[in-house]
Amino acid sequence: MSEIDQLRTLLGLQPTKAEETTFGDFLMRLKTKPHIAQTAASLLVHAIESSGEVTDALPERRPYLQMLKQFGVTPYKAFDHVRGSQRTVHRILNHLRAAAANGYQLRLALILRGGPGSGKSFLADAFKDVLEGQIVYTIAGCPVHENPINLLTLLPDEKQLEIAKQLGIENVLKDVLATAGRPCQHCWKQLMQGKDEKNLPNLFDVQVHAMRLSSREFGISTWTPSAPGQGSSLTSALQRGSRGIVDMPEIFAVTTPAQGQASELDVLLEATNDRRIPAACTGGEANGYLPLDAVLLGQTNPGSWDAFIKGQKDPNKFTRRLHVMDVPYILSVTEEELAYRDFIGQMKERPHIDPMALKMAALLAVISRMKKDHEVDIVTRARMYDGEALLKIKKNPSEIPADLPGGGGWEGTLSTASRSTPKVEKEYWSVPDLWRGAGDDEGLYGLNMADMLSIVSKAIDFYLKRKPQFLSSLRMIAFLRAQVMELTKKPGLTDKEKEVLKNCIEFLKPATSKTDKPGIIEEEYRRVLRRELLSVVAPDFDSRAGELFSKYRLHSKHYAQGARSFQDPNDRSRKVDVDTEFLDLIDRWCGDTSSETRDKARLALEAELFDLVRDNQKRFKAGDQAATEDLKLDWKSLPRLEKGITAMLNEEIAKKVEKILRPEFELKEAELIHRKESLERFRALGYSEHSLEEALQYIKDYELWKTT
Repeated sequence: MSEIDQLRTLLGLQPTKAEETTFGDFLMRLKTKPHIAQTAASLLVHAIESSGEVTDALPERRPYLQMLKQFGVTPYKAFDHVRGSQRTVHRILNHLRAAAANGYQLRLALILRGGPGSGKSFLADAFKDVLEGQIVYTIAGCPVHENPINLLTLLPDEKQLEIAKQLGIENVLKDVLATAGRPCQHCWKQLMQGKDEKNLPNLFDVQVHAMRLSSREFGISTWTPSAPGQGSSLTSALQRGSRGIVDMPEIFAVTTPAQGQASELDVLLEATNDRRIPAACTGGEANGYLPLDAVLLGQTNPGSWDAFIKGQKDPNKFTRRLHVMDVPYILSVTEEELAYRDFIGQMKERPHIDPMALKMAALLAVISRMKKDHEVDIVTRARMYDGEALLKIKKNPSEIPADLPGGGGWEGTLSTASRSTPKVEKEYWSVPDLWRGAGDDEGLYGLNMADMLSIVSKAIDFYLKRKPQFLSSLRMIAFLRAQVMELTKKPGLTDKEKEVLKNCIEFLKPATSKTDKPGIIEEEYRRVLRRELLSVVAPDFDSRAGELFSKYRLHSKHYAQGARSFQDPNDRSRKVDVDTEFLDLIDRWCGDTSSETRDKARLALEAELFDLVRDNQKRFKAGDQAATEDLKLDWKSLPRLEKGITAMLNEEIAKKVEKILRPEFELKEAELIHRKESLERFRALGYSEHSLEEALQYIKDYELWKTT
């Protein structure tokens, strides 16, 4: 194939009309393809599920997405670009699946309520995008492209049953007829006009077209309220969106209709409750209507919704026909950071950005949206929300009742399992526990995405103009402090917004001296920087810690049995003496200074490890998602040993760190090699020369290698 032919092929578009057939053929296909008669809600669910799950996520996202899947939240590809939307999509899909199953949700408009920058418009666009190109079967020439199955309602029930039996589609026809509407007058006239007893109309030959939904033709429409006479009406938007989706941004900003005109909201109520469009509103015949099969998706902010409901004489007529679903801000640090990266990726120029700079901004945004008062501190919760497997023991297991309805948007299946959970010695916080405990309003307030993208953009522009051009984590934290103070001067702030900014100022508090404790943002920066420091200076930390644990456990076990030596497990032909000096060394690092406490710890070691395994098995069988099928015991299993081994290795690492921070002329050849290798590993993490220099100076100033 020539280059021009290849280009011609690549530029090819699919036609809107995919196929022409007859109503008789359409009915016969239902036996093997019942989905061709599905409702718009069912089509939307099918389109989303057919998009597949995210399987090629970036490594830093995998813990978060795996955690969501563990708790029943599927990350669909159709919404992967809508960062942090997975739980909201999960809740919306629960609603749509109920509608697809012919539940009452089929007669409700879905209203996405969220603050500025919460992503509700982005989310609505994703729902519209997933329907582009989806195929629906329609009656040829129908003004609302109605479902051919509507034609069967012209026949008496007994004839419908006879047809179903002949085709072997009794159950299918029963389901689709439950949601069928009466054919519109246009289709009825096309079928009946000019017919008499000698020339009977026959549904078999009615033309049916398989059509692709398109926002430019039909099945996907957007309606924005406007003054009378300006723009399109809701009725025309409903007609264009029939068989697919109608998006209604700021639906409650509608204006009062001119005299003699129907209220747009009255049209909405009829469209939801009766699933039809008044034909009089579309220029049709008086007292007629058009059948409507569409997902109605509205958008509003809390202020507009509250003002609207407050102004209604009968709020119930709206609340019973609308399902309002809150859209929270992003509550995953990784997803928030990726949203910034998506935005930055469109910029023509940017300075070098530290590997943690955007993460610090994302952390501030996320914790500003979370509740402060909780048994589990706010940063730990943010880390658990992000997929980190952290074990936090509940001080009061009854704090979150097992049968509490899903809070914070959680509609998972854990509560049923947890009702039968037997009493165990320890209970750990799971992420769904945290979601439920936080409540439905978590994430509805806080620093919004628009403000955060503005801050990130300003920071990039500011440091792009400075030499050298780099945006480090410390520079970002300082910039965040200044920008939050600017936001406090914004006129018209609500009490809630003032509270959020006050919390942010507290979170961003700088350390005034080496011994002064900074706010939790800089504290978290220190924790991550220290972790990076250990990884580059002592990349074998975990393996060495594991070796120390294994040796301590082996020698401690035989010491507790009173043995002086034992067979080498790796070489059964030789014996090994119990290394009491090694045991004493580890015990001293654990804080056990007397022989009595050391002996007690060694005697209890295997029992403690056995209890951990037994407790884990109980929790796993009871459905506790924080438990695993096979608990792997390691050096972090017991806090006492973890503390002692960490302290011992840190002492060794501290000496190495101090050496890499010294001038080169003070180091020996082997130390120079280690210094060079360590700095190379730092650079491999994403640090530039200037940002690395700044980070190393900070490490030196605050002696981070000495902190635990």
